[in-house]
Amino acid sequence: MIDISYRKKFLTVNQIWYPDDVTVSALLGQKRKADILFVHGAPAGETKGSFRGWQEYHTCMNDITRKEEDMLAAVNKAVRYQIRRSEKDNIEICFYTKDDIRKSPELISTFADIYARMYQSKGSDTRLNITAVKKYLEADAILFSAVWHEGEVLVFHSYICDAADARLLHSASCFREESADQSMIGRANKRLHWEDILYFKKKGLLRYDWGGISDFENPNGIDEFKLKFGGDKITYYNILAGNTLLGKLAVTVMNGMKRLSRHEKGHGAQDTKASGGKE
Repeated sequence: MIDISYRKKFLTVNQIWYPDDVTVSALLGQKRKADILFVHGAPAGETKGSFRGWQEYHTCMNDITRKEEDMLAAVNKAVRYQIRRSEKDNIEICFYTKDDIRKSPELISTFADIYARMYQSKGSDTRLNITAVKKYLEADAILFSAVWHEGEVLVFHSYICDAADARLLHSASCFREESADQSMIGRANKRLHWEDILYFKKKGLLRYDWGGISDFENPNGIDEFKLKFGGDKITYYNILAGNTLLGKLAVTVMNGMKRLSRHEKGHGAQDTKASGGKE
């Protein structure tokens, strides 16, 4: 189980991943110094409908105990080609543990810069939550991987990890920038995901979690990318619960915003259909 707390704006958030044999009732009954408790991968049997704030969560997951050749055979043919093609691109793939980051703390700033630039290219000011990253590092529960080319990072990934599971947390690149070699970066990203899978397999982990699928029935571009690596479609449950009066208020507001967003998307889909699919 991974158990960390960090400040986000004016709230303290307690993130609990893969609670294993610890029941959600026990976790929520503990006196934790946090405004919000977020339990990921809660046991389905005691979760669905049992607690306020339960959320159905969809993802794609690879069983990485399988033979390497069997895992590769399950990957989309075009993706396999790009992985092989990437081997000719003169790139370097590196993995960074807690000790590596301690020796080279500037890497966090490098990754944060790429993350911010990626979102800027999308018209967003989203930033890497460095406070949370440092807490995961303290718990030795996060791993980074990166593709380097001619002294620059092209792509970086981060993963929440325990002894059995690796879950994709961040994936960032600057392929939208005008100076970027988009084809090479696209190949590098696919290659890095494959090398990540092999890395965790060699470490003895059991599962590779792609960090979420928005919709199995109508997958977006990112969903389709993840599904091309041959994983299984998995549904499990999370719990988002307010632990203080401030936390309960914040969760109520967040849930209200999600409902509004779903409502607006539903109307958008109806409008698009009515206009013949034209934007």
